[in-house]
Amino acid sequence: MRLRQDQSIRESLFAFLLTRILIFAVLITVPYVKILPPNDPYINLEGAQIARQLRKTFAQADTNHYMGIAQEGYAREPFDINSRRSQTYAFFPLLPMLLWVLRQTTSDAMLWGAALCNLFFFLSLVLLYRLTVEFGYGDSVARRTIFYVAAFPVSYFFSAPFTESIFLFFAVGSFYFAKRERWWIAGIFGLFGSATRLTAVLLLPALLVLSWQMYRSLQIRKILGLLLIPFGLFAYMFFSWRMTGNAFAFLHASAAWGRKPSLFIFGPLFTYLIHPYEIVAGWHFNLLNACCALLCFFAIYVLVRRREWALALYTLMSVVLPLSTGVLQSLERYTMGFFPVFIALAITARSEHTDQAIRLVFVFLLGIMTLVYTIGLAMALS
Repeated sequence: MRLRQDQSIRESLFAFLLTRILIFAVLITVPYVKILPPNDPYINLEGAQIARQLRKTFAQADTNHYMGIAQEGYAREPFDINSRRSQTYAFFPLLPMLLWVLRQTTSDAMLWGAALCNLFFFLSLVLLYRLTVEFGYGDSVARRTIFYVAAFPVSYFFSAPFTESIFLFFAVGSFYFAKRERWWIAGIFGLFGSATRLTAVLLLPALLVLSWQMYRSLQIRKILGLLLIPFGLFAYMFFSWRMTGNAFAFLHASAAWGRKPSLFIFGPLFTYLIHPYEIVAGWHFNLLNACCALLCFFAIYVLVRRREWALALYTLMSVVLPLSTGVLQSLERYTMGFFPVFIALAITARSEHTDQAIRLVFVFLLGIMTLVYTIGLAMALS
């Protein structure tokens, strides 16, 4: 009864179900669309092997690498950037470990992995709603925040075996428990986050700033638990060293995927803004990625204006990190994990017309991008 009365759960369930129904309706029906002469659409789901089709749709891009690691493990051999087995070290271990567990306990790790990611996403929305309220914003801002996350144009990544939903859960959870002064739990959440994605180590400086805002001094004994945050990364580095002799295998492997350090961090964004005509180039959906970068910087401006220093710093560091690799690729995916962006967007969308416009644009683009993802075009997979 209390669960049904909990507004964070009710609002999160609404945003979750509405957007997931849209996504899975597209995932299930699009593969069975046929065009019969003269140009008439025909859809027949009788006898459709929906589970098989979902497996085929999910088995794209990074998901194949995570499933491969779950099945075969990481390579025990000297690191070689030209080796496909060595290149898998670019993928952090928490999701492959969860998929490995599913392989031992279920007959369908792909679909159960998707179900697990959906569960993490729903829990992320609940925590994000509560976190927004903890920061002093009302239920209306919290409601808009979680809807914008759920309806973000590429939020189908939250429902497939990718790291997006898991990372969001641990990042939001770390902030939430820190805000509630449960620093050890915040540190544990951050630890699991840094075993999921490198960006999670940025939680440590952001939460140190948050603690300073809360206490107006550095209360080391209270916030000692935050030091746990980078140990997920440290554990992976130690494992990589034992397996390959290279503790920084994840960084060197990333270079094989086109991500190399760049001194001019705004170079990729400026290059596109100066020459905006190449909207899509293979894996690079330049227009959407550039819009996401601009959205992040707009959010930073809003958060700084409201003196939300911890949220602003976390967003700034999070967007600078991928931009410093010299490419815009996948920035739309990363933006989904920068949850302060959606809090800032919800703060500015107080007008009903603005809110409805954002919802309309997001839901429309979500439908289009889910369609593109379903048919396997590279621009929706990066």
